[in-house]
Amino acid sequence: MSTDEEEERLAAFVASMPVEYRGAFDAEATLAHAEIVRRRGERPTHVEIWRELEGRVVAICVVADDAPGLLSRISAALVGAHIDVVGAHAYCRRREDGSVEAVDLLWIRRLPGPRGAVLPIRSKDVGTLAEAIERAASGDEVEPTSAPAPLAPGSSARVRFEADQADGSTILTVEAVDRPGLLLAVTQALFRSDVQILALRATTEHGSAVDRFKLADADGTPLRRERLFALQIAILGAIDEGTVTAGGRRRSVG
Repeated sequence: MSTDEEEERLAAFVASMPVEYRGAFDAEATLAHAEIVRRRGERPTHVEIWRELEGRVVAICVVADDAPGLLSRISAALVGAHIDVVGAHAYCRRREDGSVEAVDLLWIRRLPGPRGAVLPIRSKDVGTLAEAIERAASGDEVEPTSAPAPLAPGSSARVRFEADQADGSTILTVEAVDRPGLLLAVTQALFRSDVQILALRATTEHGSAVDRFKLADADGTPLRRERLFALQIAILGAIDEGTVTAGGRRRSVG
């Protein structure tokens, strides 16, 4: 393939991604993501290590057809594999054939073992992890072997909403003490509330997690103000209780 064709393909990928993505990554990272997406081909789900970082953290890219409940199910698969998500970016893009594709970038590491050791995640481990994620993405139920731990006494979580003036969507910000399964707790609260996740940026720093979700109603319309209070209660309840599971009758989170 010629350089011009490669540049055109990269430009098409960037154009297909939302504006939040374009402002978050440099040219080198964007090229890497575009190649991972291309290597998905026609497979239902594709998972690759994008970058290896310090602290035995690896960044993986999960590419799959977008579907209701996808991010919640991926989170459940990771919890079930004793994997902690320390950061995340999640986006959707429209492919040339008109289908909507999820491109999720997840910074992950293993949970500490009984003696406190954190084993590395190798390339060979990603195959097993990819199988679990593919089963989850296909709609198979995934039951985590451990639920997120409740907040410690005296801890608190903050949930706030603001309107995105650009498109009318709702920006949800969740700030809480970081612990394994936090992302699963929040995404499942959204799952049960029939809310669409349009984009996500989750970060962890100094033991605190800040997760920013771009949300819409299940039909793609902006969330009504009267729904926000109930949604806030549901999210805080899921975080405080730490008793979510991957099951559920409805599939409504993308």
